[in-house]
Amino acid sequence: MQILARYLRKQAIKTTGVVLMLLFLLMIGTLFTSTLRAIARGVLPPELLFIELSLRSVEVLSILIPLSFYLGVLASLSQLYRNQEAVMLHAFGWSTQKIAKALLPLVAVVFLLMLVISLVVAPNAARISKELTTQANEQISLMGLTEGKFQKFFSDEGVIFVEKIEPETQRVENVFANIYHPDRIDTVTAEYGYQFEEDGHKYIALFNGYRNEGIPGTNEYQMMQFERNDIKLPDLDEQIARLDEQSKPTLDLLSSDDVIEQAQLHWRLTPACSVLVLFMVAMALSKTSHREAKFINLVIGILAYAFMVNLLTIGHSLLEQGEIMMPVGLWWVYLLFIVYAVWRIRALDGPRLPATASELL
Repeated sequence: MQILARYLRKQAIKTTGVVLMLLFLLMIGTLFTSTLRAIARGVLPPELLFIELSLRSVEVLSILIPLSFYLGVLASLSQLYRNQEAVMLHAFGWSTQKIAKALLPLVAVVFLLMLVISLVVAPNAARISKELTTQANEQISLMGLTEGKFQKFFSDEGVIFVEKIEPETQRVENVFANIYHPDRIDTVTAEYGYQFEEDGHKYIALFNGYRNEGIPGTNEYQMMQFERNDIKLPDLDEQIARLDEQSKPTLDLLSSDDVIEQAQLHWRLTPACSVLVLFMVAMALSKTSHREAKFINLVIGILAYAFMVNLLTIGHSLLEQGEIMMPVGLWWVYLLFIVYAVWRIRALDGPRLPATASELL
């Protein structure tokens, strides 16, 4: 029996590893693009690229590992049914519940791993990321620009071009900026400029230039010559505020009375709890037949996962708004799927046979 149990665990591990690698490569490409975009806007210095990418990957893993384990178990068991291997296991007396028990050691390992990542590693990564972005916000300067190159420096609001940069004096020369507003477009040129700070915000002070304001497609344009014109630099205040509850240690959340922080604690438990719930759902959906569509179980499984994630997201939002009592938390979502999984597993195993005399003794 131990040989069969090891075989089941080995198949689940192999499939989970392949799925995790593919999903991680897809997500890391998205993270890499968004981090490069932040650097191009001047929000982050270029030297923080790989550090920020590594820190954000921790949050991605807390999502991808439960999903990969779920799909790995579902795909490997479905393949056993399609190859008639599971049928032979049932013929030897292995019910769906016994197969689940054989995989429990693997489930326990993944569950503990997700507890460590979501309760310890992820908050620390968020804290470090917050510190780095705070320092970048405090130290951000025109050094985010490149000489002789058009860059998106104002998010989606336009571009800026500088011919020369003097790092020591934070001076830029021959500046061109095109800034988009909801009602107009401003085109600014200046001989030189400096950076300064006022009321917690950073600005570029441009000197000796022209400002052209107007609406594209019309003749409503105004040109003004200026001795000085200030342009606000991008800041990360909203991003830093968003990381506040994410970066707090789990022990602080346990002792907090704040509704948002208590909701964050429930959210941190989601990856680990999802491993247990999704494992039961995978066991419930794994049985298939060679007469059915080849990937029907995976399609249904992905739909079930998307439904659960949506319910968890809605529940988290309601918790933050105080619409759901905190003791209820997100447990109602887990309970809903557990009840379905238990019902289906019992239906798959069928009614139990009467106990034999030896079993009664």
